[in-house]
Amino acid sequence: MIRRRLKQGICGAIAAALVASGMLAHAAKSEAAPIPETVMYSAFSSFGADQGGGSWFYMKKSGSTYSNFSTYDAAAPARWKEASGYPYVRDSFFHPETSSDAVKKWVAPQAGNVSITGVVNKVDPSSNGVVAKIFKNTTQLWSASVTSAANVTPSGVSDIHVEAGDALYFVINANGNMNFDETNWAPVVTMTTAIKIEAESCDSMSGVTSAATSDTGGGQQVGSFDTNDYLVFNNVNLSGGYKTLEARVAATATGGKFEVRLDSLTGPVISTFTVANTDGWNNFETQTWPITGTATGVHNLVVKGVVGSGIANLNWFRLTNNNSRGATMPFTTYEAENGTLGGGATLNNDTAKKKLAASGKSYAHLDATGESVQWTNVRDANRLILRYSIPQNTSGTLALYVNGAKRQDLSLTSTFNYDTAPGNSYVRSFDDKDFAIEVNAGDTVKLQKDAGNSLAWYGIDLIDLETAAAPLAMPANFISVKSAPYNAVGNGIADDTAAIQSAVNAAASQGKNVWFPPGTYNQSDKITVPSGVSIQGAGIWYSHLHSTVTNNIWGGEVGFTLNNDTTISDFRISGVDTQRDQHYGIVVLTNPGAGSNNVLQNLWAEHMGCLEGWTDWTNSTIRNVRLYNTYFDGIHWGDGGNAGNAATNNYMRGLGDDGVAQVNLMNFPSVAQNNAASFNTIIASYWGRGMSDVGGSSLVYRDNIIDSTYNAGMIVTTEPVEPTKPSYPINGLKFQRNTINKAGHAGHNHASLHFWLDVNPMQNVRIELNTITNGETEGIHIDSTSYGDSGGRTQFNFNAASGNALANYANANSLVVPILNGNTGF
Repeated sequence: MIRRRLKQGICGAIAAALVASGMLAHAAKSEAAPIPETVMYSAFSSFGADQGGGSWFYMKKSGSTYSNFSTYDAAAPARWKEASGYPYVRDSFFHPETSSDAVKKWVAPQAGNVSITGVVNKVDPSSNGVVAKIFKNTTQLWSASVTSAANVTPSGVSDIHVEAGDALYFVINANGNMNFDETNWAPVVTMTTAIKIEAESCDSMSGVTSAATSDTGGGQQVGSFDTNDYLVFNNVNLSGGYKTLEARVAATATGGKFEVRLDSLTGPVISTFTVANTDGWNNFETQTWPITGTATGVHNLVVKGVVGSGIANLNWFRLTNNNSRGATMPFTTYEAENGTLGGGATLNNDTAKKKLAASGKSYAHLDATGESVQWTNVRDANRLILRYSIPQNTSGTLALYVNGAKRQDLSLTSTFNYDTAPGNSYVRSFDDKDFAIEVNAGDTVKLQKDAGNSLAWYGIDLIDLETAAAPLAMPANFISVKSAPYNAVGNGIADDTAAIQSAVNAAASQGKNVWFPPGTYNQSDKITVPSGVSIQGAGIWYSHLHSTVTNNIWGGEVGFTLNNDTTISDFRISGVDTQRDQHYGIVVLTNPGAGSNNVLQNLWAEHMGCLEGWTDWTNSTIRNVRLYNTYFDGIHWGDGGNAGNAATNNYMRGLGDDGVAQVNLMNFPSVAQNNAASFNTIIASYWGRGMSDVGGSSLVYRDNIIDSTYNAGMIVTTEPVEPTKPSYPINGLKFQRNTINKAGHAGHNHASLHFWLDVNPMQNVRIELNTITNGETEGIHIDSTSYGDSGGRTQFNFNAASGNALANYANANSLVVPILNGNTGF
């Protein structure tokens, strides 16, 4: 009891009083209250010639059907309208037509919590008034008749949770006839994506102390957390709800646990998080856990230690709408096995090879007229990505229906469905193709084999739906590749290689960067980029660099050769490779001795060997990249002692080898070290593993999702990658808070998490807080080999394994003597 009273205190201030319970009350905050992180989307300031600018779209509504306006009239005052003139919308005005409403639609570009402001006002007193409405998807949030000059303020439209693709519709109805019905309304949507709470800004505390922090940004931290110690933060607006808790923590052991409760020490638990060892009280990391339940509205938050002594130092918390594991992407995936099958369609009614190459290891099989797969109440979208399989060496169409009406036939080809190397054994059989399509939230989407769809069968793995924003504008200090004297064509026919290289060289000499306007730019040779020159496009849906050449030259003729200090961003890059063997296209290589401080971001890459790898690459970042249907590793580190690199929030599907690999061979001059991959999603790999550590030091893989891999989800190995080039030993691996699901395949020995120490030992490997489920062999397997972990024992801490077909955990190596602590399932 004496210790308890000595530890009590107000966060950042001296206690004025102690209540009988020992909990401090009426504490003065040392810093600001919880800080919302917000973005404003103004219908007025975003209005323009591009549908989707600022996430706003301009539409009419006839009955229950929304459709985009057909015409943009730039003559002042500019407006979106129908050909007849009505209905229309302007920057801050709506005018309905008697039988069609005028609509502005805002589409959430990410998950968050929104509030709507902006009054509705009748402009002309001769009007008999209008009816103003706000919908979230198909649910009406507010409606009012606007019949006088008085402003009408929407009510009940605050703290609304939205997911990416949810739509808010702002509707003006004619209320009888359209005469004089122009209506002033300039709604503003304010989205809160996260709130940040400094630990020392609590309203009350018990058993903990605050002190200056050594963490980035300075300020104070709260420490000395033991079981039953707590912090209380009053009146935190959780708005429409958050999905993930981030905590900035420092700890010297794994296993201490916190709870976050609502309103009291015994209130509902919204998050339980186990802290991972950060290797020092002053070594801070941001660690993430899901928020559970439906915590909404204003509450007191109680952060309470529930397991451990000296659990952690806490600097701050953030409640976010990012995913707690895996990439947070702007599209929504609808798996075929979760759709509704019709007309006799079946699941997985073909060879096992197709099933094993599918996302979720399941797909819908359509092989007779009238067979279909359907998804109901889908999100808003203007792009559809179809992941499909059709017979090899064929092309054909498949019917797309929206709300029961045929919209179009989708043209498909098998060009990239299969690895075309003679006699290959790869199970590759799916490809992704995107289509422009208008789908509104609440619609029903169906894919159906009609009488005119003549292929023998169609394998439907999934669809992604996404609302593409308007194209980006060229920033200042950029050179356009289409400008004279460079004159790239960008029509997908002409070879633009020389024009692009000329623009890049000019940018280097002028201290500028290079811009790719919307268009498809064919290349027949790699583009060499001098240090300090960056390359940007108008976005992945608009600017496209396409290699027309496939060969057996290392790196191929796709993408770029970089030096240092370059950012490549915001366009699509593709190749024409159709096989792995002797086809070596890599989007990014670097010149020897270069490769430092480069960034790859906001890219879509497909149909080549690899995004980046087998090259010098140091202190560089790959983020927000989509990588589809490649032939070997997605991101490959190791050569030349690759060090200090990060890969974060990337989405990889249909890869022909490891998604993220560190492969460090002893013929390299130095050891790969301090590389990290976090919040990546790797799914439906048809060869290799989701992730790998093949030699090197201090590798970190955290908060990733690995799903439906043909072989291991993750492999930890020292192996003879080439007979005379064994890999370095492994010295330091943190594999933490990852999810591995449905890895491996029957009849093969790769476990979901597999260890094979064939040519060198490992040490200081920590496998912590992972979830390993539904493997088709074993969850964790340590192979019997000649090397072990005696230099620094392997730790398995607080992992959960379940549903793995043969066993959750098996150790066949007497030289690997792991420490097992707090695991479930083994």
